[in-house]
Formats: sequence, structure tokens, C-alpha cells
Amino acid sequence: MSLKLLGKLVEWTEVGMNKEFVKKFMDGKSKLRETFKDAPPTTYDQIVRAVIDIINPHDEPYLPSLYNFHIIDDGDYQGTIVYIIGEADYQPSNYWYVKVEYGSCSVCDTLLAIQEDITGSPTSEQLDAYMTLALHIVQGLKELV
Repeated sequence: MSLKLLGKLVEWTEVGMNKEFVKKFMDGKSKLRETFKDAPPTTYDQIVRAVIDIINPHDEPYLPSLYNFHIIDDGDYQGTIVYIIGEADYQPSNYWYVKVEYGSCSVCDTLLAIQEDITGSPTSEQLDAYMTLALHIVQGLKELV
């Protein structure tokens, strides 16, 4: 899979995305959309966990695992959350991370802005916004080396 960036054709890995994760996300995005429709996420943790579940639904080795999921959040009402996800193994040796910046209100926080007008089931536009956040999680997942 390739992407045109600044007029140059580049491979996904050249822009830092894991091709296998992107493929698994694309293959599972309709399931993820249904998950968000049935239970709209209220936290970034839920979105990151849903993405990891799409990438590795059967807890296969050498892929990120929900069972090795760690959260660092030194912020208060705004800040950055760092998620560190170990591979599916008893004692993981491979880890991935993703950073999510959050704000204190719906003006400076994407998730809060999406949730602002939900009064029942999310609208199609709100589902699109959740899916965009999930895609950004996939794009931001980096191997910890």
C-alpha cells in the first residue's frame, strides 16, 4: 500500500504507519463502527482499547494485546496520555505506544466535542468522528525500540 505525500509516492512504513495494523483496521472498521454505534466511547482509553481489539481480536502472539495495556497520564484537566501496549505474550519483549493529547473542554478536546450533542444513539457524523479518532490511533501506534 502506498501514499502520495508531497508529490512523492511513499510506502506506509516510510510515514511511520505499521502496514499490518492499517490493514487489520481497514478490514475491521465496519465492526468497530458498529461497536461505537452500540456503545459510544466516553474516554480515549475505550477508543485505544477498541483499536487494539480490532488489530488483535484473538490475542495472537507478536501483536499488541489488551492484556498488556498500560496508561501514563500525568495531566490534570488537560495533557497527554501515553498508552504502552505489550505484545500478546506471558513476558512481552515487544511494545508499542501511542500518545493522545486531550483538553479540558469541547473547544480544545476532540472527544468532548463529539460527545457534546449526543442525546441517544450517535449520529452518522459523530460515528465518522469516532472513526477518525480511531484511525489517528492506528496511525500513531509506534513500536517502542
